[in-house]
Amino acid sequence: MARISQRPKLSLWKYIFLVSLGFLVLFLVRLNYQLMVHLNRDAAVGSAAAAGSNAADMRRNEEAKVDPKALQKLSMLRKEVSTMKEKVSTMKGMLNDIKSNSNSAANTANLDLSHPNDHLSGHILPTGELERITCSPSTSKAQSDRMNKRFVEWWSHSACPDQAWMEGIHTIFDVANAISNKQVVLDSSDGSKPFLVLDIGCNKGYTSADFLDALSPGTNMNPNSLVHAIRSIAKEDNTKYDRDGGVCNDSDKPLNEDRESVRGVEVHCFEPSPATYQMLTRAHAKLMPREDGGGGGTAKWHIHNVGLHEVNGQMAWHNACASAVGDELCTIVPEGTEDAITVPVVTVDKFLEDTYQSTSASTLPLVHMLKIDAEGLDPAVLTGSTQLLTQNRAVMVMFEFNPGLSEKENPHGMWGKNGNPHKDLLEVTSWLDTLGYDCYLDTRIPKGKEVGKVPDAPALYRITGDCLVEEPRVRGWANVVCASRKFGSVAWGLRRLATMVE
Repeated sequence: MARISQRPKLSLWKYIFLVSLGFLVLFLVRLNYQLMVHLNRDAAVGSAAAAGSNAADMRRNEEAKVDPKALQKLSMLRKEVSTMKEKVSTMKGMLNDIKSNSNSAANTANLDLSHPNDHLSGHILPTGELERITCSPSTSKAQSDRMNKRFVEWWSHSACPDQAWMEGIHTIFDVANAISNKQVVLDSSDGSKPFLVLDIGCNKGYTSADFLDALSPGTNMNPNSLVHAIRSIAKEDNTKYDRDGGVCNDSDKPLNEDRESVRGVEVHCFEPSPATYQMLTRAHAKLMPREDGGGGGTAKWHIHNVGLHEVNGQMAWHNACASAVGDELCTIVPEGTEDAITVPVVTVDKFLEDTYQSTSASTLPLVHMLKIDAEGLDPAVLTGSTQLLTQNRAVMVMFEFNPGLSEKENPHGMWGKNGNPHKDLLEVTSWLDTLGYDCYLDTRIPKGKEVGKVPDAPALYRITGDCLVEEPRVRGWANVVCASRKFGSVAWGLRRLATMVE
């Protein structure tokens, strides 16, 4: 009979949110102070005209005498105060969730773990695994209706999502490390294992840069520094790269506010295009020239001129791969295609076994993020990751769903009605579900001009557990993100963003 002998330490999340809540409250107090200063000053200006009036009349008289710019500033301050109040309320709710989970974890201190399914802790089992849930038909229909309408409101809402789950990703991965180490007490200070990210279909490198900025910002490899390096290279070659800032304006993403922390991170960038590979290696030389000389806390960006697939060997690729940087025509073509180039391909499982000297599936390294953007061949790459996924050694998975690729003038890929071989999204996510993964459609939350014009939409739409029962009517392409239920805290972090699922 297995028992827990130690009381779990308080999660670092609690302290992060307490500190954040403190800063938010201080900022709110400061805004209220500024607001009161303006109100007192304006009241003095209009006091004579407002004498004897009631409070409402006094306010109107005061505002009538205030300079329009001051009124505009007051209005902005009031909006900021309202926004900050909402954020504080949200942070309090998140803190209460953390306290609840912490208390539940503490209550499992003397549980018999030989029957883990007998005890639930906020949907997280004492073993750390997240309980699988299913959606009712009404919830599934509500999700589908809202999602399909959302594609009409903003076609690219899933093509260029907000990736709300990236917030605090390094702490989430710390927890995954602790679970992987089979530590019952989760200690997020454990930095013995480097974070491992596989960026398959690296293209111009913005996903690599995004994760390096999120996980090791002191490295100074981020979307902003990357676009400057890319443009510098283009200038050296007297050319200009198409969409050099990324198809979703990736280079404009806000940077991690923490600019100092340096952690052990390994990002492997796989790019089959020789032209794009050469550009990436030059960018690497400009941004991370001394990475190999560091110790265990060094962030590393490895670039490979290789494709990922469900087989190992050599395959024919479109000749666009040879010369054009970032050309999305760079994909596998039928053998014998005129002017095709040959590029080596490898499975994820084979790459990990060779690179990390794994002797079996059980000794595969922990991959914190398996990101796939393989121009419609994402299902093949997932198949080539079967050992990794079956062992739940990938904490999170993200891939692109683009059914339109098979319907173009030069059709390619496995998604869509002309996919070869054809694969449905629900077929792939159902397979991942059997392996222990919850999957979601990543989205862009209404903002800017959309606010007030369209209904709210969740950060994620849940797919797994009959929460989506028909193929989404995607306009353009969409992004799917999944988390292993084995890493309960990670999977729970995604589940709570799917707010249409109870």
